[in-house]
Amino acid sequence: MRTAFLTTVLLSLSAVPALANGPCAQLLAGNDAIEHQAGFTVTELPDGCVVENGRLRLNGFTGWAFDHAEITGDGLPGLLPGAADWPGRLPSWGRFSADGVRFSAQTNNAFSNYIMSIQQWPMDMSAAFRYDAKEGLLDIQEMQITNLRLGKAALSAQLTLPKDTDAGHLVASGSAGLTHLRLRLDNMGMFEGLAIPALAAALQEATGTDDPAKSLKQFQVAAAVALGALPDSRIDADSRTALSRFVQDLPHPSGFFTLDITFAKPLQIGENMTQPTQLAQLVLADAKIKARYEAR
Repeated sequence: MRTAFLTTVLLSLSAVPALANGPCAQLLAGNDAIEHQAGFTVTELPDGCVVENGRLRLNGFTGWAFDHAEITGDGLPGLLPGAADWPGRLPSWGRFSADGVRFSAQTNNAFSNYIMSIQQWPMDMSAAFRYDAKEGLLDIQEMQITNLRLGKAALSAQLTLPKDTDAGHLVASGSAGLTHLRLRLDNMGMFEGLAIPALAAALQEATGTDDPAKSLKQFQVAAAVALGALPDSRIDADSRTALSRFVQDLPHPSGFFTLDITFAKPLQIGENMTQPTQLAQLVLADAKIKARYEAR
């Protein structure tokens, strides 16, 4: 209630009247990926946009509906499509939030649509970053998903980028290095719903087996061996035990989990990070790891 009240107050103070030719309206006018729900509105902010009661379409019948979405950033209106300086400078800061996010399917079966709608429990999402162009440092302060029934997941990271780079060069070169990563998880089913399908698919492709349970077991065995081989200078005993227990509890790691990974040399982000086994090898090769796991 307090968050909703503060949001309403801030919007009433900072919002300017929505213009038909404003950058937010222009962005959404010809964008068929954002569908209008009952009460759909777009509000122009001095440094961003607010969209209410929309639906992000994924394909012909599935998508993500949301009650309220807000995106703000340093000079963001000038960076939206149609602006002359895009893809020029990167914003020095940015924030995104979405409330009441629900998976939405629109089929020809009214009964199925109804059952799916009542089975959804809304999620809230948020993310923020700061970028120092002179130092080439990108701080992803937190990307967070919260669901009252499924739990909470939050990710933060620090990356190095070429100094004084622009968006076009960064996209073309992909030159970004990861120096620190932190994951916080309060899992009551969120990990199974959001992470396990992608992990199982990637492991199945990597191992070449048609049985996802078998490929996951192979991953657990390999991870146990790799964790056991890590020197004490890279991971302390409590962290080794916590991370081992978390991996062995897959695909149902129920409880509180925190993972901190610090790289002595920035880990270059690229195509070699798409496979879980290759990514694990890269992480274990040059990183200090701290972990905590309290299973329910």
